[in-house]
Amino acid sequence: MLKKIKKNLLPIILAAITLISSVVFVCILAVTKFLTPLLIVVLSVVILGFVALIFFLAYSKKKRIIVKSKKDLVKKIIAIAIAVIMVVLEIIGSYSIYVAHSTIQEIFTPTTEYHEIGVYVRIDDPAKHLTDMADYKYGILEVLERESTDKAINEINTLLSTNISINEYVSIDKLMDSLINTKQVDAIVLNKSLLGLLEDLEEHSDDLKKIREIHTFKIEHDNITSNEGEQNKTKNEDVFTAYISGIDCSGSISIRSRTDANVIATVNIKTGQILLVTTPRDYFVPLSISNGIPDKLTHSGIYGINVSRDTHEMLYDIDIDYYFKANFDGLKGIVDALGGINVYSEYPIKVAGYTFNKGYNYLDGTSALVFARTRKQVTGGARQRAKNHMAVITGVINKATSPAIITNYKSVLDSASGMFETDMPYEMITKLIQNQLTNGTKWNITTYSVDGTGTYRQPYSLGFSVYVMIPDQATVNKAKELMAVVRDGGIPNVK
Repeated sequence: MLKKIKKNLLPIILAAITLISSVVFVCILAVTKFLTPLLIVVLSVVILGFVALIFFLAYSKKKRIIVKSKKDLVKKIIAIAIAVIMVVLEIIGSYSIYVAHSTIQEIFTPTTEYHEIGVYVRIDDPAKHLTDMADYKYGILEVLERESTDKAINEINTLLSTNISINEYVSIDKLMDSLINTKQVDAIVLNKSLLGLLEDLEEHSDDLKKIREIHTFKIEHDNITSNEGEQNKTKNEDVFTAYISGIDCSGSISIRSRTDANVIATVNIKTGQILLVTTPRDYFVPLSISNGIPDKLTHSGIYGINVSRDTHEMLYDIDIDYYFKANFDGLKGIVDALGGINVYSEYPIKVAGYTFNKGYNYLDGTSALVFARTRKQVTGGARQRAKNHMAVITGVINKATSPAIITNYKSVLDSASGMFETDMPYEMITKLIQNQLTNGTKWNITTYSVDGTGTYRQPYSLGFSVYVMIPDQATVNKAKELMAVVRDGGIPNVK
């Protein structure tokens, strides 16, 4: 009996090792929920079949241990080869799935947002560090972003062991004037995102060349939302609405910054319909925190992703279930990781050394970003740029749901990590993955842009008039109707 066991030790060992490796692999698949329970059962049956095959190929009924039959020897070699291949593939698969699971959880865990509050002096000021500025007079904004500013002031006081002298101003232009021209103050403390608003104003664009940054404070914030507890109200798991925000900065995704792209995606998984509605960044609408005072939509991002989301809910009278947020680096990285995308351009465009032909263009990450951000060189200006945002998003969705993603998924996830963020639950993303693997859904993507009339108004976030776009309510109502059609299982008609 002992001799028989020893003689057939090889098939037992091969089968045991393969079975253990397979159990670990299947368990990881079950925990990560990338496959449906039915697919996991089918895969388990197939794997057990291979384990049984390995055992019976390696098993010998001969009484003598020494194998004389060439046929038996070939069978044992085949059994060993199958076992080795299965174990190697399962180890690689288990590791890859674990990494994907960890990365997705990181992406799908919203981070704490923060502002960067800068301390600035005149370009010719001799100060090198904050410690050189204990006796300086500081200028701040009286109301706007006061919470962040006060936190920075407290840190300055702690650092300098004093209470600094402060002048308050009602608007950014008056604050800048007090530092650069009238010299009422020696330094200013200002949110960097607000400072960026001056870039769009010709009369103040040179101001940025006349100041120098001394120090930056990182001020963290809880996400502000005007409808606390009202998120994720969609009852039909096959339908959801998502807000896609493209912020105009590089680096950390957690920085609060202006929203350069604002797209509402209405998704019906059952019918395979996706409606993308874009809203121009200059849309003049009340923010969820502005007490009814209109502002440029792009400024909503300065106050946090949930303010942007809530503002869109107010505009379109909808519930937004999730948000997706990406910055410049994130877009470039994702497109490159996908191996490039096909993007449709309604007009020929030449900008920054790039030529985009009318029709489909195959773009890498850098060219996709240039295409998405181009405004002055394209027919239609800001309106067309908003449409180009949707063209890029459409290209990403089409590539990400194609079979090509299987070979590039790890690169895509690596690129998205730290540059892309969402509050969509992990269970929802696995539902989408399961649907794509099981049904191979061919998504029908429809796009629509709301419109308006350009004029000049004073927005909530600035103390002077700037270019804004007054909403065309007819197009807003049309967008609402199209969203309802997709939610109800129909096919939207944008004409």
